[in-house]
Amino acid sequence: MNFFKKIFSSRKNTQQNENPANISGVYSTEYFDKRYTEQDVYEMVFDDSIKMIESFYIDTNNEQEHELINHPVNLDQVVHEAPGYHAYCQNFEMEDSMIILTLSVLFSEYLIKNFGFKLYKDSEPEFPLRGLTLKYNNNGGVLSLYPFEYSLKVLNNEATFQSLVERIESQIPMLPSSEDVLNNLKELRQNLNES
Repeated sequence: MNFFKKIFSSRKNTQQNENPANISGVYSTEYFDKRYTEQDVYEMVFDDSIKMIESFYIDTNNEQEHELINHPVNLDQVVHEAPGYHAYCQNFEMEDSMIILTLSVLFSEYLIKNFGFKLYKDSEPEFPLRGLTLKYNNNGGVLSLYPFEYSLKVLNNEATFQSLVERIESQIPMLPSSEDVLNNLKELRQNLNES
């Protein structure tokens, strides 16, 4: 895991931002469709990932905290309870990237089912760990998450899945639609013209 800590060690920004997300860009539908390809989480390693988590609970005699196996509380639990999911998977000679992928697929499925996110493959990721992205669309206003990158942070004890879910629950009601953004820009333009 030290290798992964080195990846993120240059990024010390750990502040918690409870304010609404800033607009990071405006994309046309054509650009979005060219860059992002929707993925089916069930065609990935979903079933095998569920089996790994179930096996973890059986083999370690730990009890799940939540009935739903891929609930964020359970995912946090398997990462943090002895022997830890990473060490457990290494006993099966799983590569670190596969361990992270199993967690990210399970967490993605939870967000898809419970919040309406969609999973996409990004053909032009801005950073190496952002090839998969989850997007929540509020009539054109989009919230993006990076499940692989975030799962790595959880494995490195830099974050928890449950804390991200809590942030999502607080951000979704504040997510503007594209119409809201357009109206705000028009109002800003009008105010600038008047001054």
